[in-house]
Amino acid sequence: MVTGLNKNKEFTLNINNINNINNINNMNMSGIVYGNPKSPPVIALHGWLDNAASFEILARQLPDQHIIALDFIGHGKSSHRGLNSPYYLWDNVIDLYLALEALHVDKVDFIGHSMGASIAMLFAACFPEKVGKLLLIEGLAPLHYPASNLPGAMAKAIRKRVKSYARSGKVYPEFEALVSARAQGMFPVSMSAARLLSERGSIKSEQGYRWSSDPALLLPSINRFSKSQIKAFLKSVEAEVFLFLATDGLADERWQEYMDDVAQLQVTRLEGNHHLHLQNTGAIAIAEKVRHIYSRELDDLPANLESLCASPALSLLYFRIDYAFGELHAKYKRIYYIFESIPKTLAYRLVSIKSK
Repeated sequence: MVTGLNKNKEFTLNINNINNINNINNMNMSGIVYGNPKSPPVIALHGWLDNAASFEILARQLPDQHIIALDFIGHGKSSHRGLNSPYYLWDNVIDLYLALEALHVDKVDFIGHSMGASIAMLFAACFPEKVGKLLLIEGLAPLHYPASNLPGAMAKAIRKRVKSYARSGKVYPEFEALVSARAQGMFPVSMSAARLLSERGSIKSEQGYRWSSDPALLLPSINRFSKSQIKAFLKSVEAEVFLFLATDGLADERWQEYMDDVAQLQVTRLEGNHHLHLQNTGAIAIAEKVRHIYSRELDDLPANLESLCASPALSLLYFRIDYAFGELHAKYKRIYYIFESIPKTLAYRLVSIKSK
């Protein structure tokens, strides 16, 4: 369960590794909570160089959901890794595991964009018992490289990293200049979306404004996944996967092979670019599909539920099956309804409960 997180509230988690390994002790992971805290949590994972605020526009369209958007380490308001610690994609899987431990979440759905989608997939492959659904936006798996190219790629990455240890981020004289730079970046976004990302992802100093993200994120990875490794992870995903692709996004014919490796995959193609969820039309379309995905599960309710609710004997009773009841967590895999209304008007709402 998740406690102490209110609507649209920022938070910080201390993700300590209890085994004192991987050099990630005393690092903080920050985030934002959106929506209804009484609903089951959905963990939102942003893309490369973005931050938790990238889900602001989508969250506005899903006020009944409980969205917990995280800043990955090195991004937004979260801690940076040590000077000599590369940013490997798989380290985010460790951070995510620790974040769920800190949030006391046992099983959860994920919304991931781009890099965040790949991390959600890797996590689902490693810990299928902890994942309900994957809602992935313009991302499914990490980039792969031919095995024969990996030695040269590693050498190039090492040389660049050695030259860049003391690198600091660019300073912008005014905040609006920083916002404009983000709007016109590698993956352009609107000025309003860029402002959301910039307000959370920048730092003001005497010299001006700079990004709060670690400049080391711009360095190429020293070690990379091979195609066979990625396919092995994809084949290990047991969760339902809902993939949202943009008409002007990154997907090409190479993605199809990865899609073929996912056992339960539904693909939705929408008008927009790589940052679908930061476009109003894209956010509205994704939210509509998300509501449909969750409303389908109401079909799994007992067939006689409607007649039970109409029973005079029950009409004056107020039922509430709370997400926080530990006994129910342990006993049931999923409970799909909460009776939460005034007498004579019994309504039900989808709630996810921990697996047996």
